[in-house]
Amino acid sequence: MKLLSTDNTSEEIEPPTELYAYHATSSFANDISMPYLSYYAVRLGASFEQIAWIQSLMNLLPNALQYFWGWVSDTKSIRTYWIIGGSIFGAISLYLLSTVNDPNEMLFLVVIYSVSLSIINPTWAALQGDWMNPSKRGSTLSKFHVIGGLLGLVGSLIAVYSVYTDGSNSAEPFRPLFTFAAVATFVGGLILIRVPYRDPEKTKDLVLSETAKKEYSNTFQSYVRAQAFYALNMSLIWPLFAMILIEVLEVDNIVLVAFSLVGAVSEMAFQPIMGRLVDRVGPLPVLIMSRIGFAILPFIYAFFPIIEVMILLQIVILGPCFSAFLITSNAMVLDLAPNKERAAYFSYYNTRVGITTFVGALIGGYMAGYLEDFYNDTWKAIFTIFIISGIGRSIGTIPFLSLRIPKKYPGSIYLVDRLMEFRMFKRR
Repeated sequence: MKLLSTDNTSEEIEPPTELYAYHATSSFANDISMPYLSYYAVRLGASFEQIAWIQSLMNLLPNALQYFWGWVSDTKSIRTYWIIGGSIFGAISLYLLSTVNDPNEMLFLVVIYSVSLSIINPTWAALQGDWMNPSKRGSTLSKFHVIGGLLGLVGSLIAVYSVYTDGSNSAEPFRPLFTFAAVATFVGGLILIRVPYRDPEKTKDLVLSETAKKEYSNTFQSYVRAQAFYALNMSLIWPLFAMILIEVLEVDNIVLVAFSLVGAVSEMAFQPIMGRLVDRVGPLPVLIMSRIGFAILPFIYAFFPIIEVMILLQIVILGPCFSAFLITSNAMVLDLAPNKERAAYFSYYNTRVGITTFVGALIGGYMAGYLEDFYNDTWKAIFTIFIISGIGRSIGTIPFLSLRIPKKYPGSIYLVDRLMEFRMFKRR
């Protein structure tokens, strides 16, 4: 592990190539496997409730365990060591996932894999922050996501090939995908061995008064509460997608993979636009845009349960909104967190959002199972949960409108201020 001199605090920051390479392998591993985890489980015979547990644990454990690992990353040893260890642990669990024969085995391995993510996620976010110029966070994050998206696209194309060559609507085409993911995760960990150490204090931190520190802290707390409530309502429908595509629309494995591929391509295409927009106006207005878009989706899904419509939505709404979310969620925390406490802030944020998505996915899955028995109709159960999620997301958008980020951007937009100015103008 190389060490960099800490003498020059005004140097231009440029993330080393190895960081981009790690993100690329990580995105490849994720995109070739995780979008198909629920489909894999349904093909193995999983019920609404089992899908709910798989989704919920994937949301809870990687996030709830982050508080400890965030503290470790900020205070003990070098960040890359923890990511390397977590990658090896994750690679083993991904390989074992490729060998499962029933949903209960999958559930056990999801727990193990989630522990590895709890080590990696806050540490990786903090490591990125150590190597970012604060004035270029949006464009730097978008560069990471574009590079990751390209390798993720390769992973998605391999998934298409695996499903196409197998030809069956069984669990078998999904098994090789998790083997590929295991190899990529292991290789990604090894790549980080070459990353030099960078002292977090080298990135110039804001010198804040006690009043300003309190304002930053209060804004962060308000942001976490808003995200947690919104995520609760978002996660209600997460266990239902595999069911609606396989059980209601009865699509084959090729369409399942194409559905995920289209969304991934759209997300990647919008990354540079969203990155530049964040650098210009700040992350909050872009995040609000994504919250509004995600609030509309469940209503369209509910009233137009047609695979062509759902694929179109992947392009025109989910792609831009998800790319905006990926950039802004990290940029918001980096803007509000002191440099030496980044991992702790990320772990705090992720833990609370993870708990709410755990609860939301479980509620959505169990409620769908109950309503399916009550209505004796799978689609009516899914329709009801979609409507509830859409209403909850719409309400959950409101707290974001009153948030104010203390950090100023060249084109900062405070939506509430603009609305108040408009009202005063009309009164005249």
